[in-house]
Amino acid sequence: MNSESIRDYFEMRFAGKTICLLGFGREGKSSYNTIRKYLPDIPLIIADNNSLCREEFLAGFPEDKNLNFFCGNDYLSALSKCDIVLKSPGVSLKVLDKDKFICPITSQTEIFLELFRDQVTGVTGTKGKSTTVSLLYQILKTAGKDVLLGGNIGIPPFEFLDKVKPETLVVFEMSSHQLENLSISPHVAVLLNIFQEHLDHYRSYKDYQLAKYNIARWQKQSDVFIYNAESEPIQSLLKEIPVHSKKMLIHELSVYKGGAACVGKSLHISYSGKIRVFDNFCNRRKIPGQHNITNILAAVLAAVKWGVEEEIIRKVVESFRGLPHRLEFIGELNGVGFYNDSISTIPESTIEALKTFSRVHTILLGGYDRGVDYKMLMSFLAQNPVNQILFIGKAGKRMQQELSATNPGMAENATLFEDFESAVYKAIEITPSGEICLLSPAAASYDMFKNFEHRGEKFRQIILGKKESSA
Repeated sequence: MNSESIRDYFEMRFAGKTICLLGFGREGKSSYNTIRKYLPDIPLIIADNNSLCREEFLAGFPEDKNLNFFCGNDYLSALSKCDIVLKSPGVSLKVLDKDKFICPITSQTEIFLELFRDQVTGVTGTKGKSTTVSLLYQILKTAGKDVLLGGNIGIPPFEFLDKVKPETLVVFEMSSHQLENLSISPHVAVLLNIFQEHLDHYRSYKDYQLAKYNIARWQKQSDVFIYNAESEPIQSLLKEIPVHSKKMLIHELSVYKGGAACVGKSLHISYSGKIRVFDNFCNRRKIPGQHNITNILAAVLAAVKWGVEEEIIRKVVESFRGLPHRLEFIGELNGVGFYNDSISTIPESTIEALKTFSRVHTILLGGYDRGVDYKMLMSFLAQNPVNQILFIGKAGKRMQQELSATNPGMAENATLFEDFESAVYKAIEITPSGEICLLSPAAASYDMFKNFEHRGEKFRQIILGKKESSA
């Protein structure tokens, strides 16, 4: 779509209205730049809980006489001053009374789908999104497709609006925050799993599930829905709110009509009434972990839907090594293997990480406490004990209390640390040669770090720094 067509859309959608840009992080700044590109004189409001948002704008942008600011604790009062809200993903509206709040809410994701939905493969899930979209993007790119990658993986959709041509395919990672207010779904929707997370952002776990489900909820019969058949929350949502698109199921154990499964070492795919078998496929992957089978199968099904041949799919899957902070091998120090799984911010993904290894000697758990239920993880540790558990932060403190109540014997080998670095140095000290030390926190990172990547980089920095000083 050319710039004139995009300008026509923006004029039709927003002309004569005052827009509130709710949230002024990376996506909010992208929204501002895009709107000013196509609508240079329309009234805008920037609303952000950062009390310095006005100063930060003035330091990085030219003067704008058609712009007002609501910065700090009362930033949500801006919503009564506008005609439409363009919301950034990270802003929670759970404190608002939805019955009284009548101002329409839109987002970059919704606008992008209104323009290009038939070219979009959207991927969501509590875990596995980034791995799946990265693998699918590499498959489509290797197949010679004109393909773009964006969304929650770090590229706001407005930043590639004018790069989408009629033949372009868009691989779009979608978070629950990007999905929560949608009433439109992508042509190809992938839903990997739903676990408890982001409970601080939503009124309830059910609200979080419904946000995720928007990826397929509004699909048409001609669309495709790829989903994990082993996910109970997804199955429950399908029974409650039927989806009318074509279903393609992912299953790790059996073959289901219209889906994919690893049967022994081979991949079986049922698509368009035909069953295809990729021999010796499932045992040739580089990325570890049983949970990554789901991610691979999802990417493969989407690639098959877009017409990619087996030879190319096989070539990319066999060479794909995954992303940082996801069971990433940092290196050996004093004979100990150190693994960075900082992406694991919920107990389910930490359990999958532990299952990947035959034995873990030391695990680092904890961080920012978002109220996640840890009974499942404590039960797993009781049945699959590790030698040393190093707990960190408020989430770690709560885990330690639960472990002490349910498994006092194992709790004797657990220590609580107030800061991350002390825990990592202790792990280096106590893990013997030939063993594995795993960072898989089962908790968010926001108490001590900007995000899980920052936490993982700090872990890497400590390990490699210690290795260098010991050389």
